[in-house]
This record gives sequence, structure tokens and C-alpha cells, in this order.
Amino acid sequence: MADRGGPSVTPIKVASFLAMGLFLALALRLFYIQIIKGAHYVDLSNRNYIVQVALKAPRGDIVDRDGTVVAGSRQSFSICGIPRLLLRSKDEIGYLAGILGIASDDIVSELRPSARSFRPTAIAHDVDFATVSQVEEDFADIPDVMVVAEPVRSYPAAAEFAHLVGYVGEVTQQELDEARGAYAPGDLVGRAGVEKIYEPYLAGQDGVKFMRFSVAGGSGPADVAELPSRSPQRGMRAVLYADAGLQGLAETLLVGCRGAVVMLDVKTGGVLVLASSPSYDPSLFAAGISGADWEALVGSEDKPLLNRAIQCAYPPGSTYKIVTAGAALEGHVIDENTCFRPCYGYYKFGNRTFACWKKDGHGTLNLLQAITVSCDVYFYQLGEVLGIDQFASSSEKWHLDELTGIDLPGEVKGLVPNRAYYDSKFGKGKWSKGLMINLAIGQGEMLMTPIEMATFVAGLANGGQYYPPACVARVEYDGGAFVPDRKQMTLPMSQSTLDVLRRSMLSVCESPEGTGHGARVEGIHVAGKTGTAQNPHGDDHAWFVCFAPYEDPQVAICVMIENGGHGGTVGAPIARQLIEHYYHLNEPASPDSTADSPRKVAFGR
Repeated sequence: MADRGGPSVTPIKVASFLAMGLFLALALRLFYIQIIKGAHYVDLSNRNYIVQVALKAPRGDIVDRDGTVVAGSRQSFSICGIPRLLLRSKDEIGYLAGILGIASDDIVSELRPSARSFRPTAIAHDVDFATVSQVEEDFADIPDVMVVAEPVRSYPAAAEFAHLVGYVGEVTQQELDEARGAYAPGDLVGRAGVEKIYEPYLAGQDGVKFMRFSVAGGSGPADVAELPSRSPQRGMRAVLYADAGLQGLAETLLVGCRGAVVMLDVKTGGVLVLASSPSYDPSLFAAGISGADWEALVGSEDKPLLNRAIQCAYPPGSTYKIVTAGAALEGHVIDENTCFRPCYGYYKFGNRTFACWKKDGHGTLNLLQAITVSCDVYFYQLGEVLGIDQFASSSEKWHLDELTGIDLPGEVKGLVPNRAYYDSKFGKGKWSKGLMINLAIGQGEMLMTPIEMATFVAGLANGGQYYPPACVARVEYDGGAFVPDRKQMTLPMSQSTLDVLRRSMLSVCESPEGTGHGARVEGIHVAGKTGTAQNPHGDDHAWFVCFAPYEDPQVAICVMIENGGHGGTVGAPIARQLIEHYYHLNEPASPDSTADSPRKVAFGR
């Protein structure tokens, strides 16, 4: 066949042309993806990611002696954002701000400390179900936001246990730095009371899981089952010595007053009651207290955050006469039969006249009688012969110038003036021995806290042996429990002195002339001492201390009411009702009974 002379196309050339075309198409596609649509696909890539989510551990419960929960946990929901991504989207922040009803700047402020983090950071805590639903429904518009379920502290007993149990607050940056990973931003830690002291035990261990965010799904984050997760571990359980019924009664009896009530188990030092009035609601702090609520608490003239049982020291008044008497007996200055000049309603020392509370006087008395009727003139004379050195050294030996060591934060100690104190204040030797006249009746510069007086009385009641007061009886965990270690203390006081003081206190309540007859309980012998302490800033403070029953003491009580007046008429009846309740002597006869139960009785000032 003849050759027609046209160009020939071989299979190799065809393949080359096809390869070049495919390469050009691929290059154009890569140019489109990487250059023209690069930013778009980078954004999509960023929005498909896996994050580690902390599973918050519930704090351990705090329960009363019978297992009644006074501080627990409930389920709540927080709205969280992924800081590194959400901070780049003003539209998302604005949309979320509209849902939460807060300013966009507030969201930015919450996220900024973790700006480089992919871990969910809480923006709003304890939100309602309607807000949770809206966030989940609108995921397409806020893809960098998620709902996290977490426990929040609850206080079923509210104000009744506030000063004993305390409250929680958000961890500070300093605490985060010092904890070295033990806490995360937004965690709540104990800020007062048992919550603070037992924080290492009550705080649980957070768990962890992983979640995938995917724009393509459009339905919100999903669990990543193939990655390892860890369940949260609940905190340990703190069991109190306190009884919820007694604690509630004490708080009720203090309504309308400023003051405190302490009731101790004489044998163990366990705090059966620790009430301070006015109180507050610790639930305000559980999910972050508002600025307005905080200002209302700290700005109140009544100072509800102040734990008056352990953080306020007052002149103890005539309750301290049992200390003065004990010092005189131990120093062999007097015995129980010693009499001084008769009480005519006043006592002259130099050019000063010191009055007795009974204007027409008590006449001639011995020590037991003087304590029974709380004769000031007898103790003025006793203070004069006792002297400040024996008085102060005895108070120091009996630990009345020390902290009790109660397991609560912020305890202050009272003041027992001694020679060095007055030398420092007035100059060496430049003070009058007449100062001892006021100290002998618990006045002058003398100051005591209610917990100090309750602890001393518990020591007297228990024959000179006692344990420091303790709120927590034991801490329970899976498989066991431990009891906080406490060392037994001693009042170095002779048995004869203990006997005289105890009999004198019994007479205060049992004798017809006794100032503490308001504490009498049918069928139980109560031993006590009243006090009416002069207050330079207002009306007298009312004190009452006691123990019961006399034959085998079980409880010791201190009642202190600011500006309350006479301890016998205000403090003693409060102690009586606590003792009645403790021994179940004042329960209604039947559910239909119209008689007032102890919880319904309140005292004014």
C-alpha cells in the first residue's frame, strides 16, 4: 500500500498527552484548594477536632452524727467554650451572649486566661434547663460551645449549719499555681468551716473523657469511645459530732439575737452544737456569689459571716468567777468556808466605789454561797487578796490564754491580763492593784470566746481531763475510715478544788437563791454559772455556762448573747431547752399536740 505522508500518532504519545492533562487538572485543583479556598478549608479543619473534657468529681458529703446530709452535691449544667477557637469568632461570642443574657466582654474575660487552650472552659455555671436546650439546639451557630454536666455544692440545712460547715468558693490563680495541677480554673474549694479545714479529704478526683467536635455532623460534640476515659472519684465523707436537731434548735433560739451557742460532748470534746447568729445561706457561694449578695453580707452591720463562737472575744463577766475561785483555792488563799466583810451592795477601794449587782447587798457569805448568788463584793475582796500573779498563772495553767485548737479556721483567743501586760500598757509598776478587782469578776481587759469557756467547763465537768473541741468525728472512705488525732488535755487542779467548783455550780442552778434557776430541768441536775458582762459599747452581754447531768456529766454548754442583759434570764433558759432536747424530755405528747416544741421557742435580746 502507498504511503499517504500524514503524521503518525502512536499510543505512547496519546498517553503522554493524557498524563499532562491530568497533571494540569490536578495542579489547577490544588491551586483552587490551597490558594483560592485555602482559608475556608483551614477553618473547616480547625472545626473538626477532639478535646479532653474534665469530669468534675462531687465533693464528699458532710453529715451529722446520724447521717443526715448537711452538705452534699446536686447535678448542674455549665456552658463551656473552647477558648482558642471561640475567642476568634466575634459572631459566636455575640450569639452566645444573647442566649446567656450577659455582655460579650464578660465571655471574653472568662476565656482570656486560657486563650491558647483547647480544653472546655466554663462561661456560665448552674444554668437552667431552658438555656441548656437552646445552646444544644443552636449548635450550628455556636460550634465551639458545649454543655457540661457537673456537680455543685448543696446545703440542705442552709443557715443552720453555716458557721460550722462553712462554704466553698472558686479557686484563685495563686492556688492554681501552688496546686500544680490538682485544681483547674473554675474549681470550687473550701473557704470556711469544715469545708476549708477538711478540703484535702472532701475534694474528689476529677475524671476525664474525650469528645469530637464535627461541623459536618452539625449536632454538637460526641464522645470518642476509642480513646481512654477515667471516671471521677467522689470525695470522702465527713461525719460530724453535731446533731441536726440540736443545731436547728440552737439556731432557732438565737433568732433576733447576735450571739453564739456551743454545746460539747464532755467525754470526747465533740461539738454537738456550734451556732452563731445572725447566720447566712452558704448556698449563695455554691455556684459563685453575685457582687450584690457579697456586698450585702460584708456590708451588714450584723456581720453574719463572723463566727461569734470562735472569732469574737467578750468580757466573760461573772462566769469567770469560777476561774477566780479556782485560782484562790489552788493558791490556798481561801477555802470554801472563807468569809469576807459583808456585802452591803458596794465595796470601797481607795477613792473608788465598786457596786454589787444587788443594790441592798448579800450580807455575809462563804465561797459556795458567793458563787451561788454571784456576789460581786465577795469577789472584789477575793481579787484583792488573790493578786494578779496567782490569778493570771492559774488561768494560763488551765489553757485559758490559748486557742482551743478546734478544727475550724479563724479561731481567735481571749485575753488574760498579767503583770507583763499592765507593765507594757502603763509602764512598769505604774498601774493600780485595783485593776484586779475588776478582773476577779471577769471585767476590765479580760476577754474570752464562747468556745474557750465551753471547753474549760467541759474540763471541770470531766474531772480535769478533756479533749480539744472537734467538729468532725471521723472521715469515711471506700473500705474504711479514720479519726482525726487529738491529744487529751489536763486541767492541773486538785480534786478538792474541782469538787468545790462543781458543787458551787450545782448550787447556782438548784438553790432557791441561785442565779441560774432558769436552767433547771426536771429529773436532771444541772450545774452552771451566770454572767452579765458590762459592755462599754452598749447594753450588757448575757452569758451562761453549765454542764449536765451533775452526777455523770455528758454535755457542757456556753451561751453568749450580745447586749442580752442578764445571763440568768436570757442565757440559762436557752441552755435548759438544749438539755431538754438532748434528753428527749420536751417532745410533743402526740402529733396533734398544740404545745410548743423546743424548736418553736425564740428569745429576744
